[in-house]
Amino acid sequence: MTDAAQIERVRRYRQRLRENGKTQVLLNLPVEIVEALDRLRDSRGASCRGDVVASLVAAVEWNKENGNDLAKP
Repeated sequence: MTDAAQIERVRRYRQRLRENGKTQVLLNLPVEIVEALDRLRDSRGASCRGDVVASLVAAVEWNKENGNDLAKP
């Protein structure tokens, strides 16, 4: 997939999230993570995404507070 195609895919996905009333937390996550959470939710037949997102956000915040910024290369 070209960079332009990837950017457009992400833009369309985020727009769908906004239109469906998703939270800012989901909009701030990489699209790949949200898609993986959607697949997890679909496979379990129930919404577990909120718990998973809360755990991910808590882990990222903990790492930042402890000098392990996962966003850095």
